[in-house]
Amino acid sequence: MTKLQMRTLFVFFGLGMIASTAHGQTLVWSDEFDGPGIDRSIWTFNTGGSGFGNGELQYYTARPENAFIENGSLVIEARREAYLGDKQFTSSRLLTNGRFAFKYGTIEARIKLPDVDYGIWPAFWIMGTSHGALDWPYCGELDIMEFGKKDGYEAGVVNQRVSSAAHWDDGGEHLFDYAYTDRPAPMYQNYHLFKMEWTPSYIKTYVDNDMFWSIDISDPEGDSLEEFHTPMFLLTNVAVGGWNFIEITDPWAITANFPQRMYIDYIRLFDNGDTELFYGDDNAETGYFGVFTETAPVTNHVQYEVDAALYLWNNLTETTEDAYEGSEVWSMTAAPGGWWGMGVLSTQFDRNMKNYSDGHMHLHMKTSSADTFKVGIKSTTSGESWVYFDENNSYGLVRDGEWHEVIIPLNRFSNTDFATITQIFMIAGDPSASPFEFAIDNVLLDS
Repeated sequence: MTKLQMRTLFVFFGLGMIASTAHGQTLVWSDEFDGPGIDRSIWTFNTGGSGFGNGELQYYTARPENAFIENGSLVIEARREAYLGDKQFTSSRLLTNGRFAFKYGTIEARIKLPDVDYGIWPAFWIMGTSHGALDWPYCGELDIMEFGKKDGYEAGVVNQRVSSAAHWDDGGEHLFDYAYTDRPAPMYQNYHLFKMEWTPSYIKTYVDNDMFWSIDISDPEGDSLEEFHTPMFLLTNVAVGGWNFIEITDPWAITANFPQRMYIDYIRLFDNGDTELFYGDDNAETGYFGVFTETAPVTNHVQYEVDAALYLWNNLTETTEDAYEGSEVWSMTAAPGGWWGMGVLSTQFDRNMKNYSDGHMHLHMKTSSADTFKVGIKSTTSGESWVYFDENNSYGLVRDGEWHEVIIPLNRFSNTDFATITQIFMIAGDPSASPFEFAIDNVLLDS
């Protein structure tokens, strides 16, 4: 296959009875959306107004106004409303990261799309569970359904054009493969079946059982397609605008009527003979978890140079200091005049620390500096969260140049998705007038 492909299928199909074609395959997972609310053991939310790498114009919330269950369907509602000052739209983006993932299988969803004309971008897709460690596109992405693209608008079929795509990395280069199909009638009029077959040899996508896109992944090393032979989690969202896909960055240039809803009747996964399932609870850590300790009894711990690495982000020089325990210590000096920071990254996968949300972070630290600094953790799903050390918050730290135990309640890291921890310890500070010297040892978490 070529390194970069943009292929288009321009085909019209007749309407007919929508039914699963996963005949002979066993249903192994589903969400029928039949309960009173969204199942939070399966789904979590990305929230915020960062634009999510596309310059999107909405603020994603976890509010029931934007995502809820109604008459047996998951509903994602995009609204035009002023929110948090600078955003003119709200919506929701749900994902199963840290809760459920799979490798290979036949996945299908029965969806009624919104009227996207013009500026709304609904999607149903999957992404690699290595996203937190490797970022995009190194983790791989498969778009089962995207809707509302600019080329469809320009062709006069924006409510009929459905696209699928794959995104991956090849030696630092973003590669992708893409195709679309134009349906015979506006997609917002009825529910439609969107399906992906994913095997070790190929990926194919369908609308109402009509196949319109495929990609050969049978030679992952030769074609640099290793991303598509690893577990992936589900995502679904309704975006508004963006420099990518929609190509509108002015909120007042969005002409779609609001509110607009996407309805998902069900999502079902069938075993195609190669399917593997991955549940977050199977990998949830418990007990004492070691981040940087040599002698403390722990149930499990990170393994540096195997599944974790300490990164000095900026303006830190390693110095010599006697360890509190064992023989290793993080001993650093931050030069005056520049911000400083470092963190422990999970380099292979997110850590499921869901059992620790009401536990504690323990560490021993010594410093004589009176400057304010912060300690944090980071989730792939919810982002960074910090607690500050200042004149009002010490958490046991005495700034006398001697070792002291610091204990931070983990529930102080607000709005953190502990099921998807990608940086389990971070420390940073703003520029100071004099050198900031500190040492840290014996870092662990209890549940």
